[in-house]
Amino acid sequence: METELKYSVDEKRNAEDIFGDEEIIALKVGGSERLIPMHAVYFDTEDEDMSKNLMAMRIRLEGKTYVATLKWSGGSKDGLHRREEVNVPVDDEILIKKPGIDIFNRCEIFEQLKSITEDKDLIPVMEMKFTRREVRLNTGRSASVLSYDMGEIRADGKTAPISEIELELSHGDEEDFRKLGRKISEKYMLPPEDVSKFQRGKLLMNK
Repeated sequence: METELKYSVDEKRNAEDIFGDEEIIALKVGGSERLIPMHAVYFDTEDEDMSKNLMAMRIRLEGKTYVATLKWSGGSKDGLHRREEVNVPVDDEILIKKPGIDIFNRCEIFEQLKSITEDKDLIPVMEMKFTRREVRLNTGRSASVLSYDMGEIRADGKTAPISEIELELSHGDEEDFRKLGRKISEKYMLPPEDVSKFQRGKLLMNK
């Protein structure tokens, strides 16, 4: 289960202020801050069978590593997103360029995924390029990853900007995690974001 808080950021300066905040720095785990270039391509059948069943599949280059991800179920409210998720490292060039659902054949969700897609070919439906700035935080009660994503969504010949703060729970007390999120959002006046990057891409496709 993925649990994260999302907030919209209008200006890069806000992100700089957050990452430079003394309270955030005090929670920082060692020298954990990283800049990671991300390039994600999302796939579905031509009939959008996965999307119709509230599933999203992507292959993402995270720095120098390819990862296949399937997300399903869940929802969002007041910026809090909960989804089931599986991640599988991928190093086969053919699968990276033209993946199939067999990437997830060792996952419990596979039979359901197979039933939904009916062995149809997968095609790319959207892509995202962004840079992620992230740092690991630990309050003593919860551990999380604070990140800022800045880049672009591309779908159906149209584009939309990405500029958002995410706080993802790694482990520990969820109420403590949510308290940290509220503290950051209130201090920097960040509006909660209930629409995921994938959903924003779908909105572009339907314009």
